Amino acid sequence: MDGNSPVSPETLQSDLALELEQLKHELQIAEGKIMQLELALLQSRDFAIGAAAEAGEAPAYRARYVESERKLGDANEHIKSHLAHIARLEQALADLLKFEKTNKELRIQIESVHNSATWRIGRKVMLPIRIIKRIVK
Repeated sequence: MDGNSPVSPETLQSDLALELEQLKHELQIAEGKIMQLELALLQSRDFAIGAAAEAGEAPAYRARYVESERKLGDANEHIKSHLAHIARLEQALADLLKFEKTNKELRIQIESVHNSATWRIGRKVMLPIRIIKRIVK
């Protein structure tokens, strides 16, 4: 449109209507871009909130991890202590079995001595002396 030439009102109206439609279309495109940017901004905000929440939970997770590591160490020490105790008990049992064998052999020897003729004769000979000792006491 040239400012010097006369323009008919219908042409001017159609040009303005065309320009209005074009501006409406550009406005819709701009609004679409604004909505996309707002959505991207909201997503970024949500991501930042989530990241901040995770960062806030990290010390708690780390503290739980450290505590579980400490408990694991304690449990391992406890297990080592139990294993050492079991080894000591097994050794004591082996020693008892060895002593039991020795005691059994000694009992057999004592029984054979008690069953010997010499022992029985000596016991019968010493019986009056034992009785006198008891009376004296």
